[in-house]
Amino acid sequence: MTFKVFISSSVRDMQIVRELKEILERYGIIPVLPSEVILPMPIARVINQQIQTSDCVLVIVGRGGERSETVNFELGVATALNKPVIPIVEEGSEIPENLINKEYILMDRNRPKLSYERAAQYLSRLKVEKETRNAIGGLLLLGLGLLLLSALASSD
Repeated sequence: MTFKVFISSSVRDMQIVRELKEILERYGIIPVLPSEVILPMPIARVINQQIQTSDCVLVIVGRGGERSETVNFELGVATALNKPVIPIVEEGSEIPENLINKEYILMDRNRPKLSYERAAQYLSRLKVEKETRNAIGGLLLLGLGLLLLSALASSD
């Protein structure tokens, strides 16, 4: 079962995104980055589709990145699609207004890997929860199917 995470960040935080991407992949999580897609369609539509097909959005808020128009647009899309948003906020950064009431992972720029691991572990738990929900749903459908077959067999 796939678990996709859209990573939102400003251009100046691309090094963070590259390092985080590697860690997420080790946990079996598929990172989705708008910068990796080249399609003959408007970027806003690409971002909307990517967020829509992702399980959640991980947003990197670095110093100065809180004013990124792209990040704010992506957060707006995530909110409109009711996607969970997990922020990683660099110490000393201003938290964007639309993230003020959310829990976040604090990142020390001198030791960022600890924050990446925390994010990956949290996302890994979300992945397991999704897999469990899907497994339970499959079992329920199987049970309903067996009941239906039993009812059909007894009506003959």
